[in-house]
Amino acid sequence: MMDPEPAISGEDVAPAQAPVRVLLVEDDDGDALLVTELFADVGEIRDVARARTLAEALTAVVAADCVLLDMNLPDAAGFDGLLRLLEVPDHPAVVVLTGDVDETRGRAAVAAGAEDYLVKGRVDGPLLTRAVQYAVERRRADRLAGQLQLAQVHERENRRLGRGLLPTPLLRDRALTVTSRYQPGNAQLLLGGDFYDTVEIADGSVHAIVGDVSGHGPDEAAIGVSLRIAWRTLVLAGMPAEYVLPVLDQLLVTERHDAILFTTVAMISLPADRSHLDLYLAGHPAPLLIDGTTSSLLPDRGLGVPLGVRLGTTWPAVRVPLPREWALLLYTDGLIEARDDRGDVLWTDGLVDLLDGLLNRPTWKDEPGAVLDQVLAAVDARMPLRTDDLAVALLTHTPAVEQRRVWDHEPTAESCVEVRREIAAFLQANDVDQDRVDDAVLVAYELAMNAADHARTPFRLTAVLGPHALRLEVTDGSAAPPQVRPVDAHALRGRGLRMVDSIVESWTVHHDGEGKTIVADLTLDG
Repeated sequence: MMDPEPAISGEDVAPAQAPVRVLLVEDDDGDALLVTELFADVGEIRDVARARTLAEALTAVVAADCVLLDMNLPDAAGFDGLLRLLEVPDHPAVVVLTGDVDETRGRAAVAAGAEDYLVKGRVDGPLLTRAVQYAVERRRADRLAGQLQLAQVHERENRRLGRGLLPTPLLRDRALTVTSRYQPGNAQLLLGGDFYDTVEIADGSVHAIVGDVSGHGPDEAAIGVSLRIAWRTLVLAGMPAEYVLPVLDQLLVTERHDAILFTTVAMISLPADRSHLDLYLAGHPAPLLIDGTTSSLLPDRGLGVPLGVRLGTTWPAVRVPLPREWALLLYTDGLIEARDDRGDVLWTDGLVDLLDGLLNRPTWKDEPGAVLDQVLAAVDARMPLRTDDLAVALLTHTPAVEQRRVWDHEPTAESCVEVRREIAAFLQANDVDQDRVDDAVLVAYELAMNAADHARTPFRLTAVLGPHALRLEVTDGSAAPPQVRPVDAHALRGRGLRMVDSIVESWTVHHDGEGKTIVADLTLDG
């Protein structure tokens, strides 16, 4: 029986390395022969080419891993030859050979950029071989460090561009959520010019945009950032939607670096009641409307030319009614122009079929991010040859069901303090803005104190929280109406209802038999 071969550990096998190629730049035949023999004595470096002048070296340097450079050549003396070699893009390692016994010039050469220096007549084969090998490794490490630094710079620039292209939505409406994804084409790391944004303005209307600047690279990404920021500025400034795209058209023509560069855009505007949308299309595929578990393309009959094609163009709005609950999928053409190995394009009808297969659960709105991830995974699986980058945003509208809480209390000061804690906890658990929480706590406390001090009966506090407003109701057993007292700067109490009146949108009193209910309404958007 044969004995098993001994295991070979990783320490026993050195990684294979390519042979080192040396370019000796030396005009003296005797010195050149000596260097060649020193390499031959060790036998680790066998590929040694020779150049007699700097001019010959500059043509041959691209094939070398290390240059052994004599400091005195017929066409270059002193540091001139070294500096000219170091100007060669991606130059190899350089080791200087000097005949000076004084090593000052050698150290100066290293300070100027050489990897090492050797004094002629004071070097043997092992020293020469080690010096060249170490120089090659140092140069390789420097290259890797430079590449890493460049990659880090690119990564930082991409993050900056990414923040500009893919911003945080400005939304107050709790019934709306935006989920987004971005993917570079062909697994590249560089961003293109795809962008999107969503903004809610003071009147409660919501506006969204998705766009695609033609071409790829940082210049196109910068144009996309400019257009996206300009769009947000115009919308926040209150410019009517029908005027926004013509202004972006003028901006693109002014800012673009290439006269043939254009941008496709899809923009939607939603009124505060979310009953319909106005759609503007500038050379862009129409978004998808999702109703329940069914998706359909929005009408593209208002489709116009892309931005940057013809100044003076206007883009008409197409009004589309919306169901009570809906979602909109906005995307760039990288999502639908992917091709399979037969060359077939997914396009919008394929996207509708794909999406309907993923929306077969009514609860899909609970995980919109998972739905988008599944869409992208399905597109990549069916159409693996996608080369364009893509941006996709899912805008989901789910009207919130009003939340109602009721607390019963005795007419004591301790109960009024408990009211403060109850209202604060209830609103904070529902992510209400802290300033509005503080207002609501003050109103609830003053209404509770009014019941405890004047009605002197057990009272009930009811809070009804909706998407945009909070209603507070305090019911007690006294029919006596609340009294707003005149302002008295010297009075210690009696300001409660005046403070309530200054905070709430409105407050009313409703009588029921022997009791009454004070109702106060606060908005949550202010």
